[in-house]
Amino acid sequence: MIFTKYCKNPRKFRIILLLMIVTLIVITLVILNNGLQHSINAEKLIDERFVAQAYADEASQQLLRQQQKDAASAFNAKAENLLILKSPRENGIIQPEKYDEHKVKSRLIQEKIDNLKIQQKQSNLDPEEEHTIAESVNNAIHIFYTAPVPWYKARRTSASKDIILMDGNSTTIRPPAKILNSAFYPALGLYKSTRATFEKHFENIRNCGVGVLILSLTTGRPSAEWEPLYRSILEIAPKYNLSITFEITVAGNQSYSYLQQQLQDVRKFYKYPGFLKVFSQSRRHLMPIIYISNAYKLMDASTAQAFCKTPDSLRYTLDAYFIGHIRLKNHADYMRRLCLDGFYSKLPSNGATFASTWKNWSYLKSFALTYKMLFVPTVGPGFAERNKFPRHGDIQRHRSNGRYYGVAWRTAILNHVGFINIASYNNWPDGSQIEEVLPKAGFLDYSPGKPTKYLDLTTHWVTNFVKTRNEAAAAAIAANTLLSCYEYLNNTIC
Repeated sequence: MIFTKYCKNPRKFRIILLLMIVTLIVITLVILNNGLQHSINAEKLIDERFVAQAYADEASQQLLRQQQKDAASAFNAKAENLLILKSPRENGIIQPEKYDEHKVKSRLIQEKIDNLKIQQKQSNLDPEEEHTIAESVNNAIHIFYTAPVPWYKARRTSASKDIILMDGNSTTIRPPAKILNSAFYPALGLYKSTRATFEKHFENIRNCGVGVLILSLTTGRPSAEWEPLYRSILEIAPKYNLSITFEITVAGNQSYSYLQQQLQDVRKFYKYPGFLKVFSQSRRHLMPIIYISNAYKLMDASTAQAFCKTPDSLRYTLDAYFIGHIRLKNHADYMRRLCLDGFYSKLPSNGATFASTWKNWSYLKSFALTYKMLFVPTVGPGFAERNKFPRHGDIQRHRSNGRYYGVAWRTAILNHVGFINIASYNNWPDGSQIEEVLPKAGFLDYSPGKPTKYLDLTTHWVTNFVKTRNEAAAAAIAANTLLSCYEYLNNTIC
């Protein structure tokens, strides 16, 4: 009330305001005087310590230095703890800790590199990825070999586009365009069948442990084209400890004379050292193994008894161990009635036919064992036929980084078969090759594996097959039991 009453008078209000200003000035001076006195005392204390240090003895000086070091280290440790526990603040607000973006990126890149190195080491430890060479070749493993490789195929066009008018009177036919007939690109390029190529291929095949090459014989071509080529192969193969056998084909007309002509062509190579011959327990002599493609077609032809022991049997043209190609379940019985010695699946496409389906191999093996025949499963790394209308339907099979190939091998090994054939070494048009590839734009490759991935896998699985077969034969001998057709070793069959 009194302050309000006095404030109504302007003169009294000025007096009160002046007194308040004077009071504040006095209080500020007192505070400043106390701070100055404190700093003077601190400086005086520092000067006294300096004087004492200057006139102290050596022991006192060392003690003083140690105390200073201890105090400094304690202060630094406390400061570090504060830096770790407390985040920087600006205007009372906690700020996120700053970082060097370049260092963070470098650290992330280094972590990725370390992870890749670890994965690489783990993959190198995988037996399926080892780059090894087989100790020896084995004649129980056969592989299809294509020579020469048909790199190109003609593109089908309408007849109207093939005819070109010339001067209004004469016409000429334009040759059809050629396109590359392969989904992969070979590491050796689009090679020709030369001696250097054969030597490179045969070295790779020998290193895989495969002992036999299967050549497909096509009698439709002039003998002057293929006969010198096959003679060259038969001369080079023994240098790499390899043997050669042949696959003949049942033609569309299924004629007796056609089969006889093919066997006569095969007989031309019979005396070559590289021609495969195995010892037959039942016939007591060496004999070749001949594969017959599309053998199931013989059942509906007049040549149904062509391989039985009759006066006009084809066995008189060439006595051999004949293995016929089957597709369906009843085709196995066809082979028995056709007097063939065994059968094989040929197509490396699981599920495409009954014979090529892995889960059916146990049945086919049991059927063959019952009638003292031989079942030869066909394994392959995949199938990538590039035809617009494939010969066998939609049966493309992805390689799955080698897993597809591995399952086929495991299934064959678990069924304790005596022979296995591989489709193929270099059948590039069907995409079933194990030969090295070259990563190239527009073509498939073996990524993320090496170009030699499937050669290495073949070496691994051939080694496992030979080991399992030797163990089965040793167990049968130890049990003093008769060996089955699938347990004979040393190039011997039933």
